[in-house]
Amino acid sequence: MGTRFAEPGGHAWGADGMEMHQVRYFLALCEERNFTRAAKRCGVSQPSLTNAIKRLEAELGGSLFHRDRVNTRMSDLGILVQSELVQIDRSATEAKHKAAKFPAARSVKSSKPRAMEAFMRAHHVITVVAVLVIGLGAKQFFFPPVKAEADIPVASMDVLQMTIDHPNRNNHPVQKMHDMTFVYSDSD
Repeated sequence: MGTRFAEPGGHAWGADGMEMHQVRYFLALCEERNFTRAAKRCGVSQPSLTNAIKRLEAELGGSLFHRDRVNTRMSDLGILVQSELVQIDRSATEAKHKAAKFPAARSVKSSKPRAMEAFMRAHHVITVVAVLVIGLGAKQFFFPPVKAEADIPVASMDVLQMTIDHPNRNNHPVQKMHDMTFVYSDSD
């Protein structure tokens, strides 16, 4: 069922509202000037189009078309409301385009994929953290740090991370590691 524009206090599902498909059928009939061709263009049967136009005429309170066996032409009321119905159709189309581009609109159709995605991400994060913690603990257990027994001098290095615009950056040697810049001091 199409979108209805009901009067205040009226029911959107009753016979007291204008439906979007009625607007589209009206506009197709305005261009085609033939019920059969307009119905074909809209992908509906000719009786369905005729009934929708009759309901729209009842809603608007008068004939929108003069019909005879040979000709279908717009009535004065049809001419009067045509520009308004064109605007309604354009606005509805624009609203659909905007809604399709809006990320939250896609989640309204089905919230299950979004909920499942959030669950999977949380589960993934928990799994990665668990693997890291267990891995580091296992490394410490199986490979404890061994103190060197020989008199090998131990070198230490203080590594500082500075922003690129730090004023003392050029006073220290710089080393690139994994896309990060480190400034280090080699003084003991």
